[in-house]
Amino acid sequence: MSWRRYIRWIKWPWRWVFDQRERKDYIAQAFSWTVAALIGPKSMVRQTWTGADRLEGAKDVAVLVTWDAKGRVHDFLIEHMRALRKAGRAVILVSNSPEFPESQIERAKPHCALIAWRHNRGYDFGAYRDGLMLVPDYDSLESAIVINDSIYGPFQPLGPLLKKASAARADVWGMTDSWDTRWHLQSYFMLLHRTALQNQKVRDLWSRWKHVQSKSWVINKLEIGLTGQFERAGLTCAALFPYRDEVTRFAHTVRSNELLADESLAKPHRDLLERMLYLADAGAPMNPCHFFWDQLISEGFPYLKREVLTTNPIGMPRLYEWSDVVANAGKYDPDLIVRHLRKIAKNRVV
Repeated sequence: MSWRRYIRWIKWPWRWVFDQRERKDYIAQAFSWTVAALIGPKSMVRQTWTGADRLEGAKDVAVLVTWDAKGRVHDFLIEHMRALRKAGRAVILVSNSPEFPESQIERAKPHCALIAWRHNRGYDFGAYRDGLMLVPDYDSLESAIVINDSIYGPFQPLGPLLKKASAARADVWGMTDSWDTRWHLQSYFMLLHRTALQNQKVRDLWSRWKHVQSKSWVINKLEIGLTGQFERAGLTCAALFPYRDEVTRFAHTVRSNELLADESLAKPHRDLLERMLYLADAGAPMNPCHFFWDQLISEGFPYLKREVLTTNPIGMPRLYEWSDVVANAGKYDPDLIVRHLRKIAKNRVV
């Protein structure tokens, strides 16, 4: 990068800071931008280990990102790697954890092609990028999945779903989409086909990557903004479980079954349904993985967001029945989730 471009990257965020009201947060963001500009597109990978599978010559890969305070590779994560392998993916496990014990590395090796331990800079998106850059023959890739450990599952085989996410229909796929702020694919799972991976603007994005350590910046520019960058690069984006389909199905189910008047449902349940119906009628976006988690799973959606169980962000009643929903969805063992929750959940019984 030329010195003029360094000056541009360093200068403009600080100018922007002084036009803002919440100085503390924006100064932190500007400082992170400055550091990222000086560091440049450097990999944050500390160390790598070869797994049991072969990465050389792989045409379809999955970059699976995890973070755990103690660097543990939990059982649900191993099951996820197994499912990705069954779907024909060479798995690259990327750990952003502050520590990574050798015992956990050995646990992971039989289930993947490569393990990488990196500094948690740039969060999941930085890990996605660094993981993709570890593919020895990136130019030969036909597709790549980037996925994180914020989800439990998959509850059904991934192969049939991945076939639906064909390159003929879209260049980039998400499992779900969101209309919050503006339309975008939710980034816990994204599938990039060859046309996206080899797009010059996407390759430029990887080569100029800035590992910005600001969650609000990452959310706005990557969590929400990455889909727009893909579209501006001339790529088509689509979701396997579109939000508009889910909200329409929900509203029809509530009205056709007269659930708001169903006194067999507890009042908190009816109150939540009424609130959701109000939001649907008002066109206010809801996070589909929170509001429609059980509806999605019943339709073949293969995952459950961890935060549904760990924080219950919408106050879903009778959430303790989640294990029945998961058990009825396929052959996935809900105890994999229970064992993880026992290790991480605080002041909650789920």
